[in-house]
Amino acid sequence: MNIIILSKNYSGNSSYYHQDIIDSFKKLCTAYLYGDGYGDYDRNDSIADVINKSPFDNNNIDLIVCSTSWDEDTSKVQVDPHPNINLSKIVNIPKVYFLNKEYKKLDLRFEYIKKQKFNLVCTVHPDAKKWEEQLGVEFLLLPFGISLDRFKYFGLEKKYDFTFTGGLHKAHTDLRFNVKQQLFDNNYIDRMSTFGLDSLFSSNPIKKEYQKYNIRWAQWGAKNFLYKNLLPTGLQYVKMMNKSKVFLNTPSAIGIFNTRFFELMATKSLILCPVSNQYMGMLKDGYNCVMFKDDMSDFDEKLKKCIDDDVFRNIIVDNAYLNVEKHSYDSRIHTLINHIKGSLC
Repeated sequence: MNIIILSKNYSGNSSYYHQDIIDSFKKLCTAYLYGDGYGDYDRNDSIADVINKSPFDNNNIDLIVCSTSWDEDTSKVQVDPHPNINLSKIVNIPKVYFLNKEYKKLDLRFEYIKKQKFNLVCTVHPDAKKWEEQLGVEFLLLPFGISLDRFKYFGLEKKYDFTFTGGLHKAHTDLRFNVKQQLFDNNYIDRMSTFGLDSLFSSNPIKKEYQKYNIRWAQWGAKNFLYKNLLPTGLQYVKMMNKSKVFLNTPSAIGIFNTRFFELMATKSLILCPVSNQYMGMLKDGYNCVMFKDDMSDFDEKLKKCIDDDVFRNIIVDNAYLNVEKHSYDSRIHTLINHIKGSLC
């Protein structure tokens, strides 16, 4: 399949999923990449110019894709990154749009979808069918995935008993903050981490009953002694998950099944997560994760069981690890291509 992918160049960027999707397309198709950051990009180009720059002719293009990074993300009033490219003029080639950051400028993105006359919209959001009816455009629920080239199990010593990194998202959900209240002494509830700069002049912020465990907690914004971000990236991020027995994760602020679930599966860190109807059948309590009740009534029991019972924990992480391959981005793009061949071509 010959495809043109409209995308910013995200190679070497820490927003891995943008590039992972591109890489999977390149494995499965003959792809021409065009957009900001690529050598032949020109803001004055039309779609005809893009096609002329590609190695394909008009009769030999099977698909045009607007990737997750194509949108204009810095402006509050627009999403079209390249107004000269008018895809509505293309009627003989299927056009696919990856809807991204559904929590942001959704109305503008819907306008862009209708204006460009896309044939298919891919989204990770569970409202796909509702939006399909609303816009009269076909939507495909295509969850996030994982690059198994990047996220691997290294067999490292499990140094951390329990880990959380990321944002609390208190404006959207209280799930993560509830866990923090369970673990942190009330006098230290505003501490952003259990180590780094926060630990320089104060006592252990964790309640006494949990201090026997090595708990690694770092919220967005937490700094080390050199005032650098405490949240690791790249290989250090992968190693941190490898070193964690148990890792807290929840659906994202708007209920999306986020990439970290798959990353934890691939690195053999046990997923501890709240009971939810937003897992789309990909998580099963006691099989590839452990779920606790929203009211936190069983959190203490579940956490201690996951940390202290090595046999119990290893069975669950092994189940998750053995099933993560079907959630690779290669698998996701293969599903998309088969869908396109079946319904659009």
